Amino acid sequence: MDIRPLDFTDDSVMAEAYRIECAANQKVRRDWTPLDINARILGWRTPNGWRNDLLGVWHGSELRGFGAGMTSIEAPDTTWIFVWVDPAHQHAGVGSALARAAEAASPASTRRFVASAYRPTPADAETFARNFASPLGYSAATTETVVELDLREADLTGPTTAAGYAISTHVNGVPERFREQVGQIKGLVDAEAPNGELGWGETPVSPEEYAAEVDLRVAQGSTVFESVAVDAAENVAAWTCLVAAADPRRPAQVEGTLVVSGHRGHGLGAAVKLASLHHTVGLGTVTKVRTSSDDRNV
Repeated sequence: MDIRPLDFTDDSVMAEAYRIECAANQKVRRDWTPLDINARILGWRTPNGWRNDLLGVWHGSELRGFGAGMTSIEAPDTTWIFVWVDPAHQHAGVGSALARAAEAASPASTRRFVASAYRPTPADAETFARNFASPLGYSAATTETVVELDLREADLTGPTTAAGYAISTHVNGVPERFREQVGQIKGLVDAEAPNGELGWGETPVSPEEYAAEVDLRVAQGSTVFESVAVDAAENVAAWTCLVAAADPRRPAQVEGTLVVSGHRGHGLGAAVKLASLHHTVGLGTVTKVRTSSDDRNV
């Protein structure tokens, strides 16, 4: 088993990695629609605040799987581990070897490894944990459920206004005067949401990092909808973000929602969510919206 880094500059290698990722994901998630190949490879090649280590397992010239170790510059103590194996070569130790290789390639600052995996049922998730994750030393920290809204049947009635606040929706970036505050809110989303034993800290996003994130989404062909609620003093009190991919078959994804402490109890969360959904409907190509929520919130 030959494990070595993937060459990000080699289009044919990256295309094969994309094929394997799609095949592995679609085996456990039949309705999964991938990003366009060029958009996905662009995401791998763009650091965007992350150190990405991609390692492939080779049999001669055949790529049979690859693993990724991803470490955020803002949280250098945590490395995310992902593994994708060609379905034709699963259950042969390839995934475990890739996970260990990705761990070994992580930066010296890493103090813990975190991984996530999708399975269609709780029973399937338990089997995956027992047969793959647990032998590697991983234990369940939290569980989430993917939830979906069909915009063709959804009742989107409800207030998109709130007394004392101005609610607005912005496409592919909020105005510059709001970006520092939005970056601070983005850094609070994971820290304040239920996350089991993960214990995420605050990771604010600078205006420069915010702009880079939006630029990457646009370069991938996606449309970013962000709605904010702003009080009379120009303080951003609530924020939500929804990303619609170029492929109309791929559900739009809610990236996060947060109402700042001190502004809760005014219906701002629902108002900004509805505002973004109305604009998404106006795009005319999005029919479904997905998000994942900790099981305590489902």
